[in-house]
Amino acid sequence: MNTGTFTVTDIRKTFLEGLKDMYDVEEINSIIYILFEDFLGWPRTKLHLEPLARLGFAESERFSAALVRLSQGCPVQYITGKADFNELQFEVNPSVLIPRPETAELAALIDQKLKTLDLNGFNAIDLGTGSGCIAIYLKKHFPAISMYGIDYSEDALSTARSNAGLHRTEAGFYLADILQITEPLASIKFNLVVSNPPYVCIKEKDAMMRNVTDYEPHSALFVADEDPLLYYRAIARFAQLCLAQKGLIYVEINEAFGREITEMFNFSGFSGVTLLKDFRGRDRFIRAECGPRK
Repeated sequence: MNTGTFTVTDIRKTFLEGLKDMYDVEEINSIIYILFEDFLGWPRTKLHLEPLARLGFAESERFSAALVRLSQGCPVQYITGKADFNELQFEVNPSVLIPRPETAELAALIDQKLKTLDLNGFNAIDLGTGSGCIAIYLKKHFPAISMYGIDYSEDALSTARSNAGLHRTEAGFYLADILQITEPLASIKFNLVVSNPPYVCIKEKDAMMRNVTDYEPHSALFVADEDPLLYYRAIARFAQLCLAQKGLIYVEINEAFGREITEMFNFSGFSGVTLLKDFRGRDRFIRAECGPRK
């Protein structure tokens, strides 16, 4: 964008042209709405009703700088520092993954299940919590539960704790590696283990968009091609030791390995192992239970 001041129409045209090789028109318009809401507090209706509204110089420069970052592949959520997760908004930065709609769907599935349970003395843990979105969402909707989250990254945990404060929820966030969880967490009996672990194979990287591969933390995304079930075996080991009788497991998975992960949980002795599809009809979640098979 050239220097100067711009109207809403100017910005829309310039963003559509500048980002056409990266996003479709619907996605570009969504980015524009997000930036106007974040930068100026303008709802999308204002953009449609006042297309010739003119921004000041500083505001125009801010949009120009955002377009440069976007054209370099930076996700809009890292520009605003915010991401939506169901009806909540979370702080995000390059130390944590940007919450996906599929992960929000996982949290909603757990929400539906917890509504049917007695939550007295209920302990839940989110393995690889990142921004804390799953843990905080569940704690906010079910204040009676004791919620824990772990991550190997101190920066991620700092973000999770900040989000907990933002949403006025109490959750315990601990520095721990999902592959080797030690005391004191290993001595707690959990009623729910949930995880969205790294599950994208390295060989899939070339097919992914730059705004993911160049900016989001690889350690939270990728797993070695030769061992795609690494984290699920670790989750199963932890659950074998720490899951209470009739305790639940919910995990997000790579759609390419639904059968293999299902078999692994069955082989590990869990009951009710169920492969669930996401809103796109893809194998995306597995639910299992600690208890005798029926």
